[in-house]
Parts: sequence; C-alpha cells; structure tokens
Amino acid sequence: MKYLDVVVVSLLLVFGLFYFNEINNDTSNKGIYYDNLSYTDNVKVNSVDGLNIDYSAELNNVGDSYELKFDVINSTSVDMIIKDCIFNHDDPYVDYVLTYSDGETINNGDIIKKGESRSLVYRVLYKNNIKNNEYAFDSGFNIQYEQVL
Repeated sequence: MKYLDVVVVSLLLVFGLFYFNEINNDTSNKGIYYDNLSYTDNVKVNSVDGLNIDYSAELNNVGDSYELKFDVINSTSVDMIIKDCIFNHDDPYVDYVLTYSDGETINNGDIIKKGESRSLVYRVLYKNNIKNNEYAFDSGFNIQYEQVL
C-alpha cells in the first residue's frame, strides 16, 4: 500500500509539472507583445494585437520594398526564448529578411530578458519579375516564444 501512495503522488507531481509547463508555454496572454510599430509609406496596418500584426503592402515593380520596425516587449516576470522564427527564406522573386534593428540575425535560442525589449526589422524586397501566374506572395512571419526553463 505504501508503494501505491508513492506511485499516486509521483503521477500527480508529473501531471502537475506537465500542466504548469503547458500553461507557461502559452505566451498569447503572458505579456510578450509587439509595440512601437513604424513602417514605410506603402504599408497599410489594420491592427496590432499581441504578437499579431495585420497589414498589407504594395510591391508593384522590381526593386520595390517595404519595411516594418517594431519592438518585442517582454513584460513578463520570466525570461523568454525564441523557439522558432518562421518566414519565407527561399523565394526566387522576393527577398524576406527579419533581423534585430542593428542587422544582427535572429536565432532560435535568443533570449528576451524579463522586463526588456528588442527592436526588430522585417524587410521585403521585390527582386525579380514574377514569371509564374500561379505564384502566391506570402509575406507572413511568426516568431514563437517560450519561457526559459
């Protein structure tokens, strides 16, 4: 019976740790967000909500570009790590570059310390004529954050 108690308590601890970890990995309401957005004239911003920037932009001719500058604010009480940075890296017609404002590359594993912010820049450049009628322009990006354990 004593071993059964140990097993039950152990299972409860494992479940509790898993549940706590899942809650803390959900950053949607945890105080990490984008702020201080600025952008070029050919961008129309509809809204900024947490980690979502809803915008549209015009690139009419080869050589046209646009830029979004914004801060990642970590107002949580814990350090946050960049888990993944997702955007179109390989496109024959458009260049997409997402960096820190000083030009430094954003890497998985970079840390945004509690109470601090980092300035980012997202640049999109129309570099080659689009020859494919079925080409889909995808300028979306997503940076995933999680709590540093």
